[in-house]
Amino acid sequence: MTAPITIVGPMPRDQLSRWTTTSLDRDFTGVPLPLGGLPWPGRLVRAAGTDGQQEQGIFVRTTPGGSATGTEAVFVHGLAGSSTNWTPLAGLMASRATGFAVDLPGCGRSDPPRCGDYSVEEDLRVLTATIRAVARGPVHLVGNSLGGYLATLLAATQPELVRSLTLISPAVPDLRLTADRGADIRLAVLLAPGIGGIVEPRLAGLSAGERVAGMVELCFGDPQVVTPADRAIATQETEWRKDLPWTQRAVVQQLRGLMRGHLQLRDRSFWAAAATVTVPTLVVWGTRDRLVDVRLAKRTTAAFADSELLVLAGVGHVAQMEAPLDTARAMAVLWDAA
Repeated sequence: MTAPITIVGPMPRDQLSRWTTTSLDRDFTGVPLPLGGLPWPGRLVRAAGTDGQQEQGIFVRTTPGGSATGTEAVFVHGLAGSSTNWTPLAGLMASRATGFAVDLPGCGRSDPPRCGDYSVEEDLRVLTATIRAVARGPVHLVGNSLGGYLATLLAATQPELVRSLTLISPAVPDLRLTADRGADIRLAVLLAPGIGGIVEPRLAGLSAGERVAGMVELCFGDPQVVTPADRAIATQETEWRKDLPWTQRAVVQQLRGLMRGHLQLRDRSFWAAAATVTVPTLVVWGTRDRLVDVRLAKRTTAAFADSELLVLAGVGHVAQMEAPLDTARAMAVLWDAA
């Protein structure tokens, strides 16, 4: 068995749930679909690029039903994720908006990017084109991790497309040189030339079951919330993707692209983009996030002009999967205000 790449991450900080500033809509009720529930149906979208040529196929899942008001929402997953990460939360919000969950290039069931470009700039361009292709007007934009990073850049550069912004453990830059931190500094070695030739075979050597187990331990505050049935379905999906020729490369190259984005000059940084966002924004964080330190939550929230914060005790990096009802209740307040 090949040992996975491990990340120690920061210690649990459940006491920081007191940082919460947003209210929750207690009248909002619903039963979240199981993590391994049948995902929403989807289709390949051929979104035109800025050069007028056809892009690679981007897979977009659509929540059935939707809102009679014509409200729309777009959900963007994180690194090594897919549109199925949104099944519980998008299901809860389906009565308020038609939801579109996107597979980023090279992820889920989307084609890999043209010319192998996994940069933040290319992901942002493709995401913008996809929203223009599937939505009729401004959308409630929701992003987790890398998806939160991209959603922020999109809200800053294409404000006419965004009605509100929800960021769940966004992959904000964390360059603090401390031992107890998120976004482990050892991941920076993936930027080194040629290192992908070492990491990619190591990822390929993991079985689908080992990958799922590793992701659950890494991303959930309480791995026990993921049932054996959920794990079995996730393993089937991972097995389907495992032998695609771009699967390992997509993970490594997207991480490289994100870290290069973190090293942008101040006027092109995440923080500079956040300062220009004017739409109502909700930041959601778990106190047991091992990938992006919850101690960054206050600074992140303060970076936006109109923002509220929800900090969930005992929750990890994927609140949309681990605490979908509380996340939905906070989003309901945001959407009503927007």
